[in-house]
Amino acid sequence: MKLQPLNRLRTVLTVLRLRLRGDRPGRRFFVHSGLPRIEGRGRIAIAERVNWSCHGAPVAVEVGPGALLEIGDNCRIGPRCVLADTNHHPVHGGQSVRVAPVKLGRNVWLGRGVIVMPGVSIGNHAVIAAGSVVFCDVLSREVWRGKPAASVMPVPHQQSSGRVRQWN
Repeated sequence: MKLQPLNRLRTVLTVLRLRLRGDRPGRRFFVHSGLPRIEGRGRIAIAERVNWSCHGAPVAVEVGPGALLEIGDNCRIGPRCVLADTNHHPVHGGQSVRVAPVKLGRNVWLGRGVIVMPGVSIGNHAVIAAGSVVFCDVLSREVWRGKPAASVMPVPHQQSSGRVRQWN
């Protein structure tokens, strides 16, 4: 896929920023229409062919110290998404800040404005609808939506002809 000159520049700037943090994005990582907001000192592992779309508002990535955010191959992350592996402050006095890893499997699609909370693991080929807030783990090949997000239906498998089966 050929990137437009501004998107190429945004991608290069984001890759340089990630490398300065000590992270290594995979091949064919690219950023569209804006720069993502990256906060925190945790590690970010980005696999190959990952697309961050920042149309209108940036993707926000928040990784606490000692935490890990993993993004699998072929993931698509829409604008205004927030991937947070920390709650930034204790809820009750005397508690410590909660830090828990966030993992996106292969071929995950996060629609516009999805918020993924600390400790969530999203399985391969999952789809999260726009505006959803994900508090718990998502199994592979499921479509989730809502606040809080809940399973709606399975993601259909492709037949050998390349056509997608009808929804069950």
